[in-house]
Amino acid sequence: MPGIPQSLTLIAKPESLAPVTEFVRKGAREANLPELRVRELELLIEEILVNIWQYSYPEGAPGTVAVTYSVPRPGEMEIEVADQGVEFDPLTADPPDLTLDLSRRPVGGLGIFLLKSFANSMNYRRHLGWNRLSFWISASP
Repeated sequence: MPGIPQSLTLIAKPESLAPVTEFVRKGAREANLPELRVRELELLIEEILVNIWQYSYPEGAPGTVAVTYSVPRPGEMEIEVADQGVEFDPLTADPPDLTLDLSRRPVGGLGIFLLKSFANSMNYRRHLGWNRLSFWISASP
């Protein structure tokens, strides 16, 4: 029987990063993910949350972020990060040009690149005013 989804909702601000990271780390332990995958997951969560804080809510506007995870079976974890900010489908963003010299490379795009590199699958949908980015991560890439 799949694990019961666990959720955490916090104010979308940098101070929420540590509690969200610990929350997701707890799920990764429940899923028995290897340490390398846990570190990749932590990096993904940080990238997603920083993008929400910087771009999803207009400057100074209050907002929330909801993170939900479930462990359908050992070695697998499903995660959803949701916000009610500006609609944005990160899966349609152009990939960064990694061939450019760092000094010529525009800022942005690496978080989405990492998500596409580390997650086994991912999905975005806008539903009832919420951006919902979900992805699945397993013990092996």
